[in-house]
Amino acid sequence: MKKTLYINLNGFAFHIDEDAYDKLNQYLQKIERSFSDKEEAKEIVSDIEARIAELFHGKKESSEEVITLSQVEEVISTIGQPQDIADEDESEGNTRQQSFTESNPPPYGKRLFRDPDSRVLGGVCGGLGAYFNIDPMVFRIAFLLLFFFYGSSLIVYLVLWIAMPKALTISQKLQMRGPAAYERWQENIKNEYNEVHDNFKRSNAYQRSSVAYSRSSDIMGNALGGIVRVLGVIIGVVLMITTLIVLVSLLFTFTFGFTFFDFTGVSNYVASLPGLFVSENEMLLGSIGLILVSCIPVMVLFYLGFKLVFRFHARFRYLGLTSLLLWIAGLIMIFYVSAKVARDFTVTQEVYKKELLVVPSDSIIYIKPNDTARSLDYKEHLFDINQLDIYANNQKLYVQGNPRIELVHGQDYSIQIKKSAKGGSVSQAQKNGRDIEFFWMQKEAVLNLDAIFTLQENSKIRNQKLQVVITVPQGVKVEVDDEFEWLIHNGLN
Repeated sequence: MKKTLYINLNGFAFHIDEDAYDKLNQYLQKIERSFSDKEEAKEIVSDIEARIAELFHGKKESSEEVITLSQVEEVISTIGQPQDIADEDESEGNTRQQSFTESNPPPYGKRLFRDPDSRVLGGVCGGLGAYFNIDPMVFRIAFLLLFFFYGSSLIVYLVLWIAMPKALTISQKLQMRGPAAYERWQENIKNEYNEVHDNFKRSNAYQRSSVAYSRSSDIMGNALGGIVRVLGVIIGVVLMITTLIVLVSLLFTFTFGFTFFDFTGVSNYVASLPGLFVSENEMLLGSIGLILVSCIPVMVLFYLGFKLVFRFHARFRYLGLTSLLLWIAGLIMIFYVSAKVARDFTVTQEVYKKELLVVPSDSIIYIKPNDTARSLDYKEHLFDINQLDIYANNQKLYVQGNPRIELVHGQDYSIQIKKSAKGGSVSQAQKNGRDIEFFWMQKEAVLNLDAIFTLQENSKIRNQKLQVVITVPQGVKVEVDDEFEWLIHNGLN
């Protein structure tokens, strides 16, 4: 609990904290003691009180606002210490200025802040312009143009808004602009020291008109601030509603495997499709990355809308930086899984097998399909990729392909099976080829062949292909079943 007082400065009443009053009173007493001529000291103190009253009016937002210790210290830093105001000779002033510069080195380090004095929405562009010494309008136009490219600049602007602190104090504003701004500020301070006595000689009428102007500026500023706050609340509500709808849609997507608007046509199977290409661990890692990349920007926008509506101060200093790092981590996860899958398509290998068959006594061969060809009638075709068909049946996905079957003349009656697939290495590509399942059987004069080939359970799609070559000696007749003619390339004729 602090005690407050009412004081009178140059005919104006102010409400001030007790500790702020003690600081101000000690400052004025030091100024009065720093002059040997008491009459001149009283006159200068009176002028300084008028100047302080003007500065206090510029900082007040309402007539009931209490002047705090920090505001008093800022006013004192603006006017200067008693030894800087005292009328001393030029040599002493130069010595004092040199001592002041040596004891207070300029803040040459440049930092990125949001500029509250040149802001339209947040002060991000103003801060960038001050930091790079470029007109902020250039950044505003750039952000506006990039917004029409799928809103890409909006996320960047919001991240900068969260990550960049606001320049509130004089030192922060000087750091925002760099050494050149400090030198200009130092020169302005010296000029104010040289002209402070003349400025304090201004009439009371001028002081009152200045205060009246300051009050009118405050009224206009408060009105504009109110309009900006209302617009901020409207934008915040729109952001919250929009992002909430998007978050609910993403929740359905990642939980149930489909959204309200299913453009793929694969319905509930969409969640199982990645399993045809990646392992369980890679799918888990990729899913986490996808959730981070898609949900983090939406959550940041929701947080921004919530903040615009309820106007609270964030307690987590590094919330924006943490969100950005999580989003980048999600991108890295997606890139890693994508690169891992792409690597598994770099090497192609074949697995070859040949078996001799028995020529029937009547020299007539009958080629017929196995019963597996009829199983296609009970499955729903979803799509095809690299000549492999994806089917769905009983909540499961199946991968099937059509073999290339050729009939050619040869010295013996044989069947040659060539399985080819891709992989990240030679051994992995060969294993993927051996995972192709194709069945055939010779029973007397009949040769039964599968009309399709499938992949073993848990096998991944790696551009698998199958070629079957049947060699037949000269003089042996071959009859192909009508259901099989569309698949066999007959080179015997």
